[in-house]
Parts: sequence; C-alpha cells; structure tokens
Amino acid sequence: MSAPTLIDKSVSRLTKNIPVRFQINALTKLGRKELMELLKELFTREGLQKEHVFAIHYALVEVIFNALKANLKFAAFREEIRREFERFKITEIEDFLKMMIEERTLREFMAERVLPETLRTQVRKIFDFEEKYRTGMQQKLTPEQVEILKKYRILVRELQADVTLRMTHSSDEICITVTNSVPILQRDLDRISGSRQKHFELHKKGQAGEFFSYDNMDTTESAGFGIAMVDQGFYKLGLDPFEHLKIKTNSRQTIVTLSYPRRVLQQ
Repeated sequence: MSAPTLIDKSVSRLTKNIPVRFQINALTKLGRKELMELLKELFTREGLQKEHVFAIHYALVEVIFNALKANLKFAAFREEIRREFERFKITEIEDFLKMMIEERTLREFMAERVLPETLRTQVRKIFDFEEKYRTGMQQKLTPEQVEILKKYRILVRELQADVTLRMTHSSDEICITVTNSVPILQRDLDRISGSRQKHFELHKKGQAGEFFSYDNMDTTESAGFGIAMVDQGFYKLGLDPFEHLKIKTNSRQTIVTLSYPRRVLQQ
C-alpha cells in the first residue's frame, strides 16, 4: 500500500472514530514524514488548528524513539548479564534470562550489577551504526561493526521486542498509545519521573528554560529531556502533562499514553 493511500485510509478510519494501529520497526525519515502528513490531514478534515500538529508530532517521535531505544537497551542489558554468568561459568543461562524478563524483582536485582554508563555507551554505539546503515552510509561501517549491528537486530527479534502505535479519535479527544513489549528498568523510570518533576517545579516559577541549561544537565541515560520537552508542549496548551502523558510498565510491556482534548486543539 502506497503512503498516500495508507494515510488516506488511516485518516478516514479516524474520522469515523475507528482506531488505527501501526507496527514500528524503525524511526526513518520517511516514517516521520508520513506521520506528519497523517496528523495534518486529520486536522484538516476535522477543522482543528494545524499549528498544534508540530508539537504532537514531536511528542510522538520522541516517545517512539524512546521505545525503540528501550528495546535495544534491554537487549544490551541481557547481554551484559549473560557475560557476567559466563565469566562465573554459571550454567542454564538461557532459562535464567527468560525468567528475568517476566520477574521484575529479579530483573531489578540484576540491574544493580550493570552500570548505567555501560548500557548508555552500548546503546549509543548501536544506534549510530543503525543510523549510518539506514541512511545509505554502511560503507563507513567496518565489517566488525556490521556484525555487531546484525547481532543486536537478532537479539531484539529474539526478545519479540515490538513497538506499536495506536491512535484513536473521538468527539472529545485524540488519544495515542505507544507500546513496546519490554519493561523499563525502575531506575530509568525513576530518573524520567524525577526529571519531569524538576521541570514542573521550574515551570511553576516561570523558569522552565533553566531546566535545559548546562548547569542542570543530567548526562545519564534516560535523563528525561525529551519527555520534558513534550511536557512543555502540554503546558503551552494549558494542560497538565501528568494527566495527559502517562507512562506505565508491567512485567512485559511499557505503555506511554498521550491524550489531547479537542477543545484545546480547536482554539
């Protein structure tokens, strides 16, 4: 199905209050463009203010990117645990790794053995390889780097780490849910929540811009700057971001829900 046909069919469903669902394997330039076109066409048909499209598009791209990154990070986390086990010559590694996905307590205990910096460096490296490969610059990758990229693609597939986007539209609101099928580590969730709260405190004082200053910068993984920018978009709409952007996790999924009341999109 061509992009214009896909966009037209998706928007037609949404205007009839029928949900649409997409599975996302990568965040390509073309994919970002098609998402923008879908939002613009929906706003046009529904008579909503298109100036709000850019903030919603930014929010979706940020949340999707975080989901893809989280899946890769979880794969890297499992590999670090595997290396720990192999170092101590522990057997039945695969059974333990499968159990770790389902058991939160076990997962969080093992996370204490893996430094955040180790995962951050590994994820950044793989995303850099992926970006070069997808933009036609694979000739700049060494054979070893290509093999590392292939390895992590396989690891993510073995995790069944899918990212899906579900969008619904009603007479009251536009609601978007991004689900990735791996859990987020508690330390990352706490860090994001802490960053959002810090940004909120500065916003109340009229000093939200200071959150992004060098002095306040937290360079750790999942520092929450992107989500704080999404929160900023909700503040500009006169909405409470803690009510309209919710992050939930369970033993097998991380779910981010964004809701936009039509009343603010019509202003």
